[in-house]
Amino acid sequence: MTAWKLKKGGKRIASLMAIAILMMSLTACGARENETPSKVEETPITEEIANNDERDEMMAAYKGILDGIFYDHVFPDGQPCDWAEGIDISENKFAIYDVDSDGKDELIIEYSNASMAGMVELVYDYNSDLKTSHEVFREFPALTYYDNGIIEAMWSHNQGLAGEFWPYTLYQYNLEQDFYENVGIVDAWDKSLSETNFSGEAFPSEVDADGDGIVYYISKREDTESAKPIDKADYMKWRDSYLEGASPIEIPFVNLTEEMITEATS
Repeated sequence: MTAWKLKKGGKRIASLMAIAILMMSLTACGARENETPSKVEETPITEEIANNDERDEMMAAYKGILDGIFYDHVFPDGQPCDWAEGIDISENKFAIYDVDSDGKDELIIEYSNASMAGMVELVYDYNSDLKTSHEVFREFPALTYYDNGIIEAMWSHNQGLAGEFWPYTLYQYNLEQDFYENVGIVDAWDKSLSETNFSGEAFPSEVDADGDGIVYYISKREDTESAKPIDKADYMKWRDSYLEGASPIEIPFVNLTEEMITEATS
């Protein structure tokens, strides 16, 4: 074979190799262009859609509760609101706010434009699995919410021996069971009000270590008289076990009006 033929054959082979490399490159580019995005890229979009759908369902449930109170004057459990013609129901208040710090908003209703017996404050939560709302708390509307899931509920009346100390019940949010648990009912006996209780027993001066004339009672039942009296130091130790380091929450209440119901649940 002549040198010219060898040279010509080498050029032909080189050309064929170049064409093959070019075809492989184009095929690879096409594969990359048609490649399906990874699941990691899809996940944020999917989660965002799911979260939006869940929030829409939750807001629809909360709107149903608010509409039932505003238009029909009935609470979700079927109990009628304390309402009559001439009473402005819009003077009551509500808020949609994460009051128990579980990462989801609750519906808080302060129904206070009523008789003393008809005043109530309620907290509703939404279960995304069951797609239903449910009541998790109910008390007289004289509450302090704390950022650690504690609610301090002052009694509607103070007709005992507490004097200037106002009795209250302390509730703690139970995340697993999704409700507020009664952790202590607190009452007191002020000696300056009476030196004997309603049973005729004398004030327990031996318990009053600081001599301030007040002893405290902590119970999980309304019958606080069955609880043993304790001094202020022990009472504060108990209270601090729930509230030390916690801060009160300012609930962003708005009036119960058609406009605010629509705006808050949109």
